[in-house]
Amino acid sequence: MVILQARGLTKVYGGGRGKVATRALDNFSLEVHKGEFVGIMGPSGSGKTTLLNLLATIDRPTAGTVHIEGVDTATLRGEELALFRRRRLGFIFQDFNLLDSLTIGENIALPLVLDRVPVAKIKARVNAITQRLGIAGILNKYPYEVSGGEQQRAAATRAIIHEPAIILADEPTGNLDSRSARDLMETLTLLNTAAGATITMVTHDPFAASFCRRILFIRDGRLYNEIHRGESRQQFFQQILDVLSLIGGGADEPHESVASRR
Repeated sequence: MVILQARGLTKVYGGGRGKVATRALDNFSLEVHKGEFVGIMGPSGSGKTTLLNLLATIDRPTAGTVHIEGVDTATLRGEELALFRRRRLGFIFQDFNLLDSLTIGENIALPLVLDRVPVAKIKARVNAITQRLGIAGILNKYPYEVSGGEQQRAAATRAIIHEPAIILADEPTGNLDSRSARDLMETLTLLNTAAGATITMVTHDPFAASFCRRILFIRDGRLYNEIHRGESRQQFFQQILDVLSLIGGGADEPHESVASRR
């Protein structure tokens, strides 16, 4: 079952009044099926963040379409778009985006509270998923009382609590140390395999990307390559490094730390 379908996505910034237009994305297409864990990689300025913003309905394409569960997101406006985004999409950001005034448990439950789910159902769902993901012990703490890794695992739990069609993750390990990054990626893997979550993740980090099942590489706004993971994550990790060495960039930051994470 196709959860997300993008066709001919093009995004042009600027132009007009003698200014040169920038084509951030150029006729890009992809499909994400139910239960997939897809990574998007590429050098800085390749268009990967622009792509995620279009898929997330945060921005609109200059040309092309995005369908999520068959819904053409370009037809949604105002409240209808906000409701669709809240109910059918889950987000994980680099900077966690947890509210310091709420406990970890309240942060996780927030999508259900906004959707006016009965309190008993909220408690049951929060308890079930946090037990599965091993963070039930921090539910009564505030974000500033736990580690960055625990905050990001809580953010990942919040992203799945309302059972969205797809989770969109933007550099989720960017602010984490090696150990916390591993913990988060194992959490996302568990969400994908045990909870059936469909995940699309933008990352510059080959280590994080090696947990995906499929990776799309972007260069100059176009699809450059696509690789699929076999049984060995270590071999997949090496494949990722090989492609990045050809594409020119994308692994410049984590090279030393990645080696220590293997």
